[in-house]
Amino acid sequence: MTTLPERIRTIDPTEVRIDGATVLGRSIHQDPRGFLIETLRADDRTVQGQEFAMSYTSVTVSGQMRDKDRWHAHRLQEDRFVVPLGEMILALYDARPSSPTSGRLEAIRMAGVAVGNPATPSGTRTVETHLVRIPVGVYHGIANLHSSQPFVLQNYPTRLYDPSDEGRIPFSECPIPTLGGRPFDWTLVKVKRP
Repeated sequence: MTTLPERIRTIDPTEVRIDGATVLGRSIHQDPRGFLIETLRADDRTVQGQEFAMSYTSVTVSGQMRDKDRWHAHRLQEDRFVVPLGEMILALYDARPSSPTSGRLEAIRMAGVAVGNPATPSGTRTVETHLVRIPVGVYHGIANLHSSQPFVLQNYPTRLYDPSDEGRIPFSECPIPTLGGRPFDWTLVKVKRP
């Protein structure tokens, strides 16, 4: 008898195992004035850094999700997410039938510098964060589940925004094998703290 998880434990970006999802480490250099981060570089070959179409920044406040009950999906575009400020949960579901990781669900805790937590007046510090490349066909969603502060997400998609490529699939229409055929739900996510 297989025991089904009652909660989905978050993982660190370095633990992502979905085929084609690529993770690059990024350093946030912080001092009393604020911080600096190189988010995407042309020489980031593993995430196609030289392939640039556009960028955008979004802010999500505490307790909110971008699409509470549905997945985002793209047929043509790859997303490249980095969180320089705050804490975000990125849920990925590999819905590609021919993928070696088809059916895999991962909830990734992505974190940058903490809001309102400056470096000490006399020093600097480096905070490690990550850029995650989401392959075409991998369903994804983002949420601010367990932080009292907003997060900032920067995305560098490989194509210009095209509403016809911006798909939404209701969770209820997408049973997850590791959840015993139940759909994903944000209430199942349990955040693992570093």
